[in-house]
This record gives sequence, structure tokens and C-alpha cells, in this order.
Amino acid sequence: MVGLERLSEECIACILSLTSPKDACRSALVSSAFGSAAQSQVVWERFLPSDHRDIISRSVSPVTFTSKMELYFRLCDSPIFLDDGNLSFAIDKLSGKKCFTLGARRVLIAWGDTPAYWEWISVPHSRFAEVAYLRSVCWLEIYGRMEMRSLSPNTAYAGHLVYMFSDEATNYAGTGQNYYETFPVKLSVKFFVTEGTLIEAHDEEDAELLISTRMPAAGASSMDNSFGKRQHFPMERNDGWMEIKIGEFNCGQSDDDCCLVEVGVKEIESGIWKFGLVIHGIEIRPTQPKPN
Repeated sequence: MVGLERLSEECIACILSLTSPKDACRSALVSSAFGSAAQSQVVWERFLPSDHRDIISRSVSPVTFTSKMELYFRLCDSPIFLDDGNLSFAIDKLSGKKCFTLGARRVLIAWGDTPAYWEWISVPHSRFAEVAYLRSVCWLEIYGRMEMRSLSPNTAYAGHLVYMFSDEATNYAGTGQNYYETFPVKLSVKFFVTEGTLIEAHDEEDAELLISTRMPAAGASSMDNSFGKRQHFPMERNDGWMEIKIGEFNCGQSDDDCCLVEVGVKEIESGIWKFGLVIHGIEIRPTQPKPN
């Protein structure tokens, strides 16, 4: 350590910028020299997305900060709203990778502009001005698209539907049962060139929208042995919403990637009328590495 202490703060900062945000924060505890270097503009400029200035310029409200380190953690803890306010941006705290949430108004919803089927409402626990409330449809189809070049390169991502149920769905006809016990939905990930031509589609998979007694026990395999298909189940979030992972995909070199990724949920085969579903949006964020 004596040898490292002889390095200049600029040199230590350069070394730390080649690590990770987590490692830089840990290194700050080594010594005062490392602590000072770990707060360097050089370090946190490297950890921020290379196009963060362009992204911030699209924010609907000013983004204030006094250092790049402060900006980094500001974007981790408080997503900013871009463009028309129906797209939010944040960064993953551990990796610095980009995260986006497409609000319901930014998501493509079949019959979403027909008031008899969908209603646009405001709820206090949504970060967006409006969410989509399902009045009644038999053709349920929801999907969101993003340009691959907008995401962090060389990164594994997953798309998640963020939603909840209204009281009329969770207490169907006064029985105390959730109406969505009755059918699964299909999940899909597709890729399009910018002109709209499909170039790749992952197999659709069955999923439950409801956290129910049919969920596998903790640690159990997610393979449904009776059908030989991988099942997806939702999770409860800290913000009061639920989410289900639609699917995963890999983002390559973004500068050269001009295609669109589409993640979607649908149920169009049963003919059953659906109601009482509240759509917050679709979140696209890096997948977390599995613990060893």
C-alpha cells in the first residue's frame, strides 16, 4: 500500500475510473488519498453513460448537481422524465447502465384510444401523470419499443410489465377471488429494423399475471413439468406495483445497432373479457448477475 500512496491523486483517480462504482466507493475507505480520488470528476464521468449530457438535455425539468458523483447518485435514486414526460430515465447503481421506463402513454395498447375499452386515469403512486385502466376488452395486447442504440452497449437487458389490479378484479363478483386466476398471458421479445420489418422473434411463453397459490416454492425450478415450458411469475415491487419479466435480450454495440426491440404481453386466444387491469408502463433495465 505504501507504493500506491506515493501515486498522485490524478493517477489513483485514473485507476479507479477503470473499476466499477461499487469498487470506487469501497476504495474510498482505504485512505484519505483514495477517498479524495474516489470523488474525482474523472472517476464519475467514466461511470456515467457516455451520452448522459444529451439525455439530461431532454429532461422536462432542470437537473441540478455540483459534481459528477452527485449526478450519478441523483440519477440512481431519482429518475428524470424525458421528452413529453412519458419516458423516465435512470441508471443502475451498481453498474451505471441505462434504465428506461415507458409510461403507459408511451406504450402501444390495442384499443387504448377507445374510451369504452380503456380509460386514462391519474393515481397518486404513479410517477407518470396518467396510467391506463382496463374497462373491458377480450383482445389484450400491450407492447413497448425502444431503439437498441438508446441502451447501454454490451449489456444484457430485460423488459418488465409494471401493473396492478383494481378492487373489482381482486374481489371478482364479491367472491374474494382474483379474476385473473382464470387464464395466462403470452410474453414475447421481438426485433425490428427501423422501417418496421420483423427480423427476429423469441418464442412466446406462458405467464401468470397473478401472484397466486400456484407459484413454485422458493428455490424450486421454474420449469412446468406438465407442459415442458418455462413459466414466468410476477413480483411485488417496493413502490406498490407488481411486475412480470417479459423477456431478456442482449444489446450489442449501440452505435451500430439501428434495430428496435419490442417487448410485449398479450392474451387474444381465450375470448374471455378482461377488466380491472391498471398499466403503469414497461420498464427496461439491465439484468442482475446471478449470485454464485
